[in-house]
Amino acid sequence: MKKRDVSDGAWESLCERCGLCCFEKIEDETGAVFFTATPCQYLDLETNRCSIYERRFELNPECVKLTEKLVRKLHWLHDDCGYRKALGIRRSRVRAERWEERDKTEESPDNDQ
Repeated sequence: MKKRDVSDGAWESLCERCGLCCFEKIEDETGAVFFTATPCQYLDLETNRCSIYERRFELNPECVKLTEKLVRKLHWLHDDCGYRKALGIRRSRVRAERWEERDKTEESPDNDQ
């Protein structure tokens, strides 16, 4: 699918409302991205919908419009992301394994310091 083949509304309808894009993320010096538990102030956590959706870019300059080009570039989007699925994009197994290993390491009780 090419974005230019669909309207903006059709492209945005691919979003499955997981809400992960709307949580703050921190990128370290290696390029690894870590999700925080801090959602955008406009994200309704029960519906995973933006309360200012129509004016989000105007009212929240940090809001990122997920275009086809950006979706192809962002490695932190998960494989179940509606945009990624529509484009047939999956994270490489090596990258996914690194994320899984990082998650296991963070959950390990040995790391509580």
